[in-house]
Amino acid sequence: MGAYFGSKATSGLCQAIIALMPPHDTYIETHLGGGAIMKRKAPARRNIGIDRDDRALEKCACDYPVELVHGCAHRFLADFAYQGRELVYCDPPYLHATRTSKRRYRYDYEESDHIALLALLKTLPCPVILSGYPSALYDDALPDWQSLELQVMNQGGVRTEKLWFNFHPDRVHWIRYAGKNHTHRQMIKRKAENWGRRYRDLPPGERLAVLAALLAVEAGA
Repeated sequence: MGAYFGSKATSGLCQAIIALMPPHDTYIETHLGGGAIMKRKAPARRNIGIDRDDRALEKCACDYPVELVHGCAHRFLADFAYQGRELVYCDPPYLHATRTSKRRYRYDYEESDHIALLALLKTLPCPVILSGYPSALYDDALPDWQSLELQVMNQGGVRTEKLWFNFHPDRVHWIRYAGKNHTHRQMIKRKAENWGRRYRDLPPGERLAVLAALLAVEAGA
């Protein structure tokens, strides 16, 4: 079976998004699609996936319970009763002007839909992560949000993906869960720091080649 159009599994972006996530009790993923992030992240106490495409929901299968919502993500987010421990990951169809493919989603977005979504996300009382390609529309709408650009591999080759988020990431949160005990975790930490230094010191062309190879491994995971 081919990857879902726009899948984060295809791009190898999954682990970068998951590593950015702050602690949360309720995880809400809008525009679920193939559910690449939902399937790979550690489950929260409550997990909710939303999509207008019933076909996408029918194909979504996780190893843990997920509430699948067939409907409008905008309406769901606006009406949800937030308790203070939620995380929203939003992966809408990317702006047409930023795409290289002419393929369209079954339920696609126009620019007005993006504008409405951005306005809504700014009102949510919880951490939000938003995916897209670099976009002046998004940057202008979210001037107070942080952002991160990543080189990823997809069907068209290496592309720049961008994440926008409304919180200060705690980058050691998920690292705490790597390793079976303190000694093992310290060994992993030292290994990661060593690899990071070696990667930093590579020439730009070699860095891109190594990154592409790593992303290809993640895409096949």
